[in-house]
Amino acid sequence: MNSMVSNNQNAVEHINSAKVVGIFKAIAPRSFEKTFEGIKTEQINHAMKICIDGLTREQIDKGLCMVRDSGYCPDPAMFRKWCLGIQGFGTEQQRAVDSFKKKNAALANIIKWLSDRDVEITNAEKEAYNRCYEMFSNLNYSNNYERSSYYAYEAFKDNYVDVVNEFVEKGITQTKWSKPPQIDLSVLYAKTGSEEKAEATPMTKEDFDKRTAYVESRIPQIMSDRNCDKSMAKLYAMAEYHSSRVEERGAA
Repeated sequence: MNSMVSNNQNAVEHINSAKVVGIFKAIAPRSFEKTFEGIKTEQINHAMKICIDGLTREQIDKGLCMVRDSGYCPDPAMFRKWCLGIQGFGTEQQRAVDSFKKKNAALANIIKWLSDRDVEITNAEKEAYNRCYEMFSNLNYSNNYERSSYYAYEAFKDNYVDVVNEFVEKGITQTKWSKPPQIDLSVLYAKTGSEEKAEATPMTKEDFDKRTAYVESRIPQIMSDRNCDKSMAKLYAMAEYHSSRVEERGAA
């Protein structure tokens, strides 16, 4: 009976969440800063208190050993899973996420890039920017720049988190983003021999619809990638379409 009481007391023994957080930080300080960037210590301690509720010291020690062995500092919810022996979203995936810049650093880099296109940005930063391009492009026309920029920046950070998770799931690593090669717009005006022969033949409705669908589908991405207006993006899309047609005819 005494043994049972002792075991039950062990299970509900109060564990200082602030001390657990402190051990986290001592084991993996750089990873800790990345995981809890921008979060107040009081909030971290409270979240940890909720997540370790009901755990024994033995279970918490097990979780801390995983932090030690991996060198990675998980969020409190993931730490609870580690304490319970639940692997789920594994350490390797956690490390992959950790290899990307954090959202605030990514936002700061994008803001620099918008002012100076020689600034290097990553593939994840560019993809997150693409997803909220219109919000950034409309900032200069906003009646309340401060408010509009706040929403644009928050949208970027949310998108960036989603992009990083998607990249990790697909096995895509963080790399430098490279500007797409320039498209020769002269292809819009150049004529091949086969085109000269077919010049008198009007474009069929099927071909016209096919070209229109292609151009419309490419405009948003081109506007974002090349930072141009819709009219210019349409020209680029037309050039892409005609270039591919020329290549198809050449191959035939």
